[in-house]
Amino acid sequence: MEQNSLLSQLSLSLIKTLSNDSGLQALVDLGYKTLGNPFTITDFSVKLLATTGNTTVTDDPVWNELKMNNNFIFQTYTYYVKSSLFSEIASNEVPFYWSDPYCKYPRLIGKIRINNRDFANMVVCAHNRDFEERDKEVVALLCDAFSIELQKAKYNDVSQGLTHQSFLQDLLDSKFEDEGIILERIKILGLKFKSKLFIISIDIQNLDKSRSTLPYIRDEVEHKLSYAKAIVYKQNIIMLASFDNERHFKEIELKPLKEFIKTNNLLAGISRPFSKLTEVKEHYFESLEGIKLGNAINSEQHFYQYEDYIIFDFISNYSHGEKAKRLIHRSLLRLIEYDRENGTDYVLTFYTYLCNFKNIKDSANSLKIHRNTMFHRVAKIQDLLDVDLNDGDVLFQLYLSYKVLEFFKIDLP
Repeated sequence: MEQNSLLSQLSLSLIKTLSNDSGLQALVDLGYKTLGNPFTITDFSVKLLATTGNTTVTDDPVWNELKMNNNFIFQTYTYYVKSSLFSEIASNEVPFYWSDPYCKYPRLIGKIRINNRDFANMVVCAHNRDFEERDKEVVALLCDAFSIELQKAKYNDVSQGLTHQSFLQDLLDSKFEDEGIILERIKILGLKFKSKLFIISIDIQNLDKSRSTLPYIRDEVEHKLSYAKAIVYKQNIIMLASFDNERHFKEIELKPLKEFIKTNNLLAGISRPFSKLTEVKEHYFESLEGIKLGNAINSEQHFYQYEDYIIFDFISNYSHGEKAKRLIHRSLLRLIEYDRENGTDYVLTFYTYLCNFKNIKDSANSLKIHRNTMFHRVAKIQDLLDVDLNDGDVLFQLYLSYKVLEFFKIDLP
């Protein structure tokens, strides 16, 4: 009878607090007064959302770490993944007790759900007194109240997408070394990715801030792709995108995002595909290089694929760039000089020939000349170059020479 009376009084107090729009902290204070023990509210990435005020917990390492950092350090998070705590939270629909060697005091953990999805946890620490059976019902009631409060407009920034924001940041900061830990966290957060992955970086330096905000742009680009998540990171927007069919992804699925990037005068770079989430940071840098190199070479474009600029990445890093001019094949320099002196266009003809894998017919079609004309030009070019065009290494050196010329924007005849 006494327990029913307590729950009834708590219910009335919660209704009053919620209706008065007193805020999350008012609910926390009410919960502390009712329970007589301190507690925290954390989201599913273990970010601290709220905690009871003046408490005297000083001798519990886990409690102190969370209070001090507003989050668990990575080693603590990993420990609780391996200890199956998050699996326990996911499988228990009602509050349950938890204890481990690192917590000096037992815990009572309740789950807070928003829109039928696990969103946050209420973790009570038995510091002031031992738990009683009625505490489970009190915690369950408080979790329902916190769910209502967190869904209010003033907490939209908390309830919309917060579960994946810190996860993406941890990936970009290389805080994970174990792929298994990452997959476990994805499962806990309810995130879904397909088998192949890309990183897309969006440079917002040209964004008209009088028309759009960074969070708005982030949400917009995230909605342009299925199975993708976006985060504001180092004043840019970074997306982790996934797909099954690379060709379909690039030709069809990316179209809405490309149009959005162009319409808003933004720049974007996309990494090469990868499959391991431990490689996110490496491919993040690729996407940034795609923007840097692509914009320098083809400034009229807005969307750049790093794989189209890999050879330029190599050139730009060769002895800090300028020495890369040494990579230009001497034979190609002779061909350039011949064109200048004789008004011919053998340099373009030979590049077209290389790009068409030495196919006479396709090269002739690209240049809109007769195939016999193309055949005679190639014979003359080979005499001028005085190299073996059946040697793969020689062909690569000549192709690389053209890319060096393009990188440094050296005018050809």
